[in-house]
Amino acid sequence: MELKVELVGMKAFKGKLDGKEINSGALYTKVKLDERYNKKDQDGTNWKFGHSVEEWKVPDSEIVMRLAHLKPSVDRPVMVRLEVERVSNGRETKEIVIDCRPLEERADPLSDKPDAQTGEVRPPQGQRTPQRTAVPA
Repeated sequence: MELKVELVGMKAFKGKLDGKEINSGALYTKVKLDERYNKKDQDGTNWKFGHSVEEWKVPDSEIVMRLAHLKPSVDRPVMVRLEVERVSNGRETKEIVIDCRPLEERADPLSDKPDAQTGEVRPPQGQRTPQRTAVPA
């Protein structure tokens, strides 16, 4: 099954922890809150608006590392295609991510590397750096 989602974050770990090899990762996607049952009555108020973040476990850190250059965030989400499989242990069913591919390539992803001439970290083209105004002392 394929899902198109907005990727807003991710994490990965590959290494040893307490002598045990660990290779894990997670993707965080934007999900709309269910507004169908919003109500206000004598029993109270139940309101949900906006979005939340959903965690998707991935088999290992490789998927996350492959997408790391995109540097997704809430302000700069990346549209991706998740390949998801439903699995069961006989009692519980869950969805696992098999693969994740970006639907768009960023022409100028964010960079942590400073500019060779100025030493500044430049924002991607099309984004402006906020203007700073001096505050009188």
